[in-house]
Amino acid sequence: MMTGLVMAFFVIIMAVVGPRPAASAEGVALGYEGYLGGLHLMSAEVEMARNERNYRMETTAEGRGLVGWILDWQSKAVTEGVIGDNGELRPLRHRRDMVRGGKPAKIMQIEYRDDGVPLVARLREGDEAKFAEVEDRKGTVDPMSAVSAIVDQMAAGQACAGSSQVFDGKLRYDVTAKMGESLSLEGNKYMMYKGAAERCDLTLKAIDGFDEDELKGNPREREAPDDETMILTLWFASPAEGLPSVPVMASADSDYGGLRIYLARAEAADIPTEGQRAEAR
Repeated sequence: MMTGLVMAFFVIIMAVVGPRPAASAEGVALGYEGYLGGLHLMSAEVEMARNERNYRMETTAEGRGLVGWILDWQSKAVTEGVIGDNGELRPLRHRRDMVRGGKPAKIMQIEYRDDGVPLVARLREGDEAKFAEVEDRKGTVDPMSAVSAIVDQMAAGQACAGSSQVFDGKLRYDVTAKMGESLSLEGNKYMMYKGAAERCDLTLKAIDGFDEDELKGNPREREAPDDETMILTLWFASPAEGLPSVPVMASADSDYGGLRIYLARAEAADIPTEGQRAEAR
């Protein structure tokens, strides 16, 4: 089973594959294939849309290959939020469903008060959600909102930079973005894009909620032997004419082998924006 920090990477990867479409009901639908240690790990589909005030992102994923057969998992995550006058993304709600072995889904729900305090409910499918305030996580954001802000920078032609305090309902970690050197990707049979791409390195630093044996990662990626961090590298490019710059590849190293995520499908899509789905509270 993956360690908690690798699972945090998985959630982040599900977030980073949402690009910034135009400020209208037009969005982008993307499909990704993931591999861990050379084994087919997952398939993921992503939809994102936004207007001037609201944003929404939805991802669905399921296990593939031998790993998928052993773990037998599917997941779905949805984030809805509002966009401030300064462009800052503020989540209103986040929900993540995980199904394993055909059992009722484990659900993590987060609602956000106006003052930024998250209210968290953990439940099984069919149960009533009972929310608990988590005062010491005030000001944190969900993983999808955190990385969406970074993707916005890249889509706008800016350098990826900055950091976010992330809380996914259990794990608390920091995400810091730093621009790297551009590279021409040679491409392969798994990905639809080859050519020039911009590099953005995301560093995840474990803060709280991780078990002692989960603080692993790859020693080669650490600044010090006891540095509880992992690094995810994203490569951004426009995969087709008329589409925004999106992650065309993501890579990371872990104790379980190299993790590689490739963009396999991309198209424009008519996706309702948050202005049609949710209202700011």
